[in-house]
Amino acid sequence: MLTTLQQHRNFPSVTTFMTDSRQQDHDKDTLWDKLNFSQQYSVCTLGQFGYQLAYVRSIGDSTLAILKQDDKIATINQAGSININPEINCRQ
Repeated sequence: MLTTLQQHRNFPSVTTFMTDSRQQDHDKDTLWDKLNFSQQYSVCTLGQFGYQLAYVRSIGDSTLAILKQDDKIATINQAGSININPEINCRQ
């Protein structure tokens, strides 16, 4: 069916409506701006141990910061609490 739609060109490509956050190139300033003060402080604290802010996920009204250091992952919730053993899987 998709090939039929593409042949007629009456509809825009499905990929124009979908965005994959893994494909977007977020700079660190954009990610930093999504964090509240408590999260920013915790990111700085983990930064002293080599963790780097990888991405920020919105979950309802709150955000979750995900940091990486080599093969280790840490998360920081809205309150600024650090979890260095989160039960999440990150794609490469």
